[in-house]
Amino acid sequence: MKLIIKTKSIAGSILGLAILLLSGCVTVQDGPPENKKDVSQIPDAIPVTHDGKFKDSPYELNGVTYTPMKSAKGYQEEGVASWYGTKFHGKQTANGEVYDLYGMTAAHKTLPLPSYVKVTNQRNGKSVVLRVNDRGPFHGDRVIDLSYAAAVKLGYANIGVADVLVEGIDVKSFAASQKTGNVESGSEEDDGQQLFVQLAALKNYHSAQMLRRQVAETIGSTIKVVKGEEQPDPYYRVRIGPVQTPEHLEKLLDKLDEGDFDVPYLVYEDAITE
Repeated sequence: MKLIIKTKSIAGSILGLAILLLSGCVTVQDGPPENKKDVSQIPDAIPVTHDGKFKDSPYELNGVTYTPMKSAKGYQEEGVASWYGTKFHGKQTANGEVYDLYGMTAAHKTLPLPSYVKVTNQRNGKSVVLRVNDRGPFHGDRVIDLSYAAAVKLGYANIGVADVLVEGIDVKSFAASQKTGNVESGSEEDDGQQLFVQLAALKNYHSAQMLRRQVAETIGSTIKVVKGEEQPDPYYRVRIGPVQTPEHLEKLLDKLDEGDFDVPYLVYEDAITE
């Protein structure tokens, strides 16, 4: 079911803007970051089981009552997607997490928080898997609001909006598909790559090393810090692996969840051959 919220007329918006300008007030505009980075290497979100409380209580905004779903399973909707960036970067989401415009996340009016969705750009066929951790978009009939990075990966950041297909992800079914899909009995893929679990991409090398030591003490697995190729300020990525089997991946995710670390991502690296 779509909820369409009526917006002000164009004439009314222009009048309001004129009043703001005359009064000397300037509103903060949203947009992309000034120093853009390559988002092609940012991995999709990993759907993981949530053991805590879901945020799915009804709420009201601007006279409209929204009743969130109890599960993302079976949800599917076509509609318009937008994105949000610098205006909200670093601020708290409706789920209590901190919004990162380079994270693979999304805002939705009625999906439970947190949940996961697959979003496909209907024009070019590109898809991403995202963690829903915020509410919105409350503008017209838009169905979902993506992070800046997700919009770039789907190819519509410069346009602003796109026609998309949003599909809810059942975490248990997704995990089962990974066991028979990307991660087989060995650590190497057919294309000579290895699977790693990435925890963070940090600007500060010492912070990355501190996180590496903290995680090592918690889970006792092989962890490394990988220096990116960004210039002049590289990111230091904290990664666990390579992942050996589906069972190994499941154990890693369980231990990370127990340690209350940030939501991890799956990434691939070229396998090192002797």
